[in-house]
Amino acid sequence: MQDYQHESQMNEVEKFDEWVKKFFLDPETCALDHQLFSIDIYENDDEYMVEAVLENHDVEDIKVCLSDNELSIIVDEAHKPFIDNKADTIPSQRNIPFPFSICTRRITAEFSNPILVIRIHKFSPGKKAEDINIE
Repeated sequence: MQDYQHESQMNEVEKFDEWVKKFFLDPETCALDHQLFSIDIYENDDEYMVEAVLENHDVEDIKVCLSDNELSIIVDEAHKPFIDNKADTIPSQRNIPFPFSICTRRITAEFSNPILVIRIHKFSPGKKAEDINIE
């Protein structure tokens, strides 16, 4: 049984590595980094991390949502001081589709202006939630 779990983890690591390469080579990823806000994705032995640079925002402006294998970062632009017509603003949103399901894992998020760090724990199960609290 332990060999199966190890093989499953290796498969996930390989999927993640291949997906990250494709994600950052995608021209749309680069364009969204410049148009909306930039993100970075990396991992360590225990977790996958998504880092977003959200300058000129407060934690109240940010929402992190989850749907099976997709993580969404939504930023309400209406609170930015330089926007004149707040009624015309629509939220900025980046969707990060993982190559495997992440919805049953422990996921934490913390915002230390201007950096939002979302941690998806590899080995810790979590309760299934659609919205992630940001600390």
